[in-house]
Amino acid sequence: MTHVLAVDGGQSGLRAIHSIRDSRVEVDGVSRLEGDVIASVADRVVEAWRQLGSEPVDLAVLGLTTAPTDKAGLTRLSQLVATATDAREVWISDDTVTAHAGALGGEWGISLRVGTGVACLAVPPDDGVPVVIDGHGYLLGDDGAGYWIGREGLRAVLRSVDGRGGYTTLSQVAAERFGDLGDLHVRIHDLPRAVNEIGQFAQAVLTAAAEDDRVASIVITRAAGALAETVQAAVGATGVRGDVPVVLGGRLLTRPSILRDRIVPAIHQVAPMAVVREALGSPLDGALSLGLGTLQNRYRSMIHYWKADQ
Repeated sequence: MTHVLAVDGGQSGLRAIHSIRDSRVEVDGVSRLEGDVIASVADRVVEAWRQLGSEPVDLAVLGLTTAPTDKAGLTRLSQLVATATDAREVWISDDTVTAHAGALGGEWGISLRVGTGVACLAVPPDDGVPVVIDGHGYLLGDDGAGYWIGREGLRAVLRSVDGRGGYTTLSQVAAERFGDLGDLHVRIHDLPRAVNEIGQFAQAVLTAAAEDDRVASIVITRAAGALAETVQAAVGATGVRGDVPVVLGGRLLTRPSILRDRIVPAIHQVAPMAVVREALGSPLDGALSLGLGTLQNRYRSMIHYWKADQ
């Protein structure tokens, strides 16, 4: 029996499960602003493994928002995790892979996961090549995701403070969370985990929009439109002319919310062939299933395989 440590690592949180346990743990996530990202991710993986009881590990499967893209970085992360856990193998992929594997059970279709960032993967039927849509990070992309929403909400607050924008109830929420609004921009930039803090503010924007705050409502409508465009591009990437299964997930779309309410009609408007359905499982389920070998091998080109004896 292969002992698998499965990990789903985002910017807000890193979740882990072991194949011989039912319990799941979550520790702080890692963003690309946090110094030595590879060492930080390895530390979080080891922390989660220890919280699970430091069970034996033959294979660690890591689906990461902050996965290295170069071979040297992938090798270093693999070695750090293997050294701490005694794993003989480490598989690393972007979290789009594990999210898709969990959401669609290894079948073809589109997975859109929205948390602090965006993880969208389009897998065509048969032997088509998987295509990642957006997921370009908080500086260049992740349009409509948690960081994007939180940033737009805080920008609206600052615009209201200096007279460039209208009143929003988000100003009071921001003051309660971050303090005096006069130097809000300075303190936000000085936060040790600014990306996470801004991403968490998305919930305040969602709440304000649901309570009919006009400014917040506009932000959420724009977010839904941006995410719908991502799905539209993903549908096109499948090359299918008929119905295309689309699964929505992640912290901002798993539970009912005003964003979830607005994104579904927005998707149907730009991509009428998209069939939105519920996820079969979570990204953590996807990582575990990959490690246990229970999924079709659609993702091999997107996974870095490391073995202790190579």
